[in-house]
Amino acid sequence: MATSNSQSQQGTTVPDREVAKHVFAAELNEATYTFKTAQNERAPVYVALPTGERANRVCVMGTVTDVEDVGTDDQEYFRVRIVDPTGTFWVYAGQYQHEALKRLKKIEPPEFLTVIGKPRTYKTDDGTINVSLVPEDVGIVDVRTRDSWVFEAARRTLERVESARETSPKVAALAREQYGHNGSYFAHVAALALQNLLDGDESSSSDGEETIEERLEEAEAKDDDVDGEEPEQETLIED
Repeated sequence: MATSNSQSQQGTTVPDREVAKHVFAAELNEATYTFKTAQNERAPVYVALPTGERANRVCVMGTVTDVEDVGTDDQEYFRVRIVDPTGTFWVYAGQYQHEALKRLKKIEPPEFLTVIGKPRTYKTDDGTINVSLVPEDVGIVDVRTRDSWVFEAARRTLERVESARETSPKVAALAREQYGHNGSYFAHVAALALQNLLDGDESSSSDGEETIEERLEEAEAKDDDVDGEEPEQETLIED
């Protein structure tokens, strides 16, 4: 759904939309640092992915386990919980996401859902920074499509782990500085997600989620630190 080329309509250049990155919940939920690359108020906001690339838009997929209207009597505001093999995505949609909201209201859990949207961070009362998604497009998919997304997300994750320090050294260095590791343990995340899929485990199982979280903690503890380059702060502006 993302485009990589500018389009021209009646002599007007339409800016490219950022490519939606395939990201597992385990990585996205750790992507709590945001920045801009320009001082412009309308400049896009990025999250620094722990694997070393920036993301303005993401493509996620998983099992919907809960849909709830957490708005007011006067204004609907839906919260949707989506679970993939590595964790949970939280999606919020209100009046400014009209089309996505209409579709989300029709969801009957459990269904497989794909969401393309923008990551947003927010701070809770206890100071914890959480990550949620503002949906641009949503759609119900079948299990084969969900499985294909898991394979693709694993492939993309491994690509970022292997090449981000060369292809996006500034963001990779920034991510390492902010998160305290070089993101390589997300190669284990990808491997565990694939194994979970091959084993036929249900991603919506809370027991399965606890098990994979324990295994990811073990993988992270074994991860070796690798020194990164210092980011050029003048081009990475904290949001």
